Amino acid sequence: MKKITFFIAAVLTVPAMIFAQNGGTVKLSNGQKYSVENKITTSSSSEMQGQSMETTADVTTVYNIEVNDAKDDNYNMTNKIATVKLNMNSMGQNISFDSDKKEDMDGQMGASFKDIINQPKPVIMDKGGNIVLSKDADTATKESASQTDMILKQLGDPQIIGYGAKMAFVAIPTDAKVGTAWKDSTSNNGVTRVTNYVIKAIDNGVATITVSGTETRDTKMEMQGMEINTKTTGTFNGEQTADVKTGVINQNNLTADAKGTISVMGQEIPTTIKATSATTVKAL
Repeated sequence: MKKITFFIAAVLTVPAMIFAQNGGTVKLSNGQKYSVENKITTSSSSEMQGQSMETTADVTTVYNIEVNDAKDDNYNMTNKIATVKLNMNSMGQNISFDSDKKEDMDGQMGASFKDIINQPKPVIMDKGGNIVLSKDADTATKESASQTDMILKQLGDPQIIGYGAKMAFVAIPTDAKVGTAWKDSTSNNGVTRVTNYVIKAIDNGVATITVSGTETRDTKMEMQGMEINTKTTGTFNGEQTADVKTGVINQNNLTADAKGTISVMGQEIPTTIKATSATTVKAL
């Protein structure tokens, strides 16, 4: 029971909150560097075999971004995950991890992160703020060998989010003004998201943008021979600030609510999830 419980807790830890872009243009310069810090706090409740399972989690991820050059309509970047910090509790059991601590990186959880922490990755982002994946990029769901892998998967496939690039930039429409609105929709690996943006205010070249939308998930993961199927629907809303001319985000704060079921070993487990996300982007 406890083993299955922690599998479910890992799945519920970090609902991704990454958004598409629009027809505007992100304007960056060669050599620019950014640090992106994303903090997510979640709480979830599930009913399993007549028992209520409460899970809480705090996850902080720091990405470093470097713009190498602009070629044609794309930006070539070298990005990496610099830090991952995790604290999760479920039914009195606790998982904690800090990639900045040598003892954690040398431990069992650290083994799942060694190939990704502080490993520079080439990233191509078009000027509309979309990540350009290579034709042979493997974005399909893979079998996970550990809870750490599942948690990392919930953070969002690092390749798809451009190692933080999609958290750092938003393509604001040309000639944007107060009241300008646009909408985006994406569908990838069983996750469908519709996002609405409205410019609330512009002050000294910085736009305050309200963000709202819906997300549905129908995903499958394999872990140690067990198939875990997640089906949830939810809403999210919040606010972000960004430079109108460049599209560089300063701050993004969101809240999300979702409910649905997780299926594992023939059991349908009703689940509710609440999450808050705070993202801060700083020029280095």
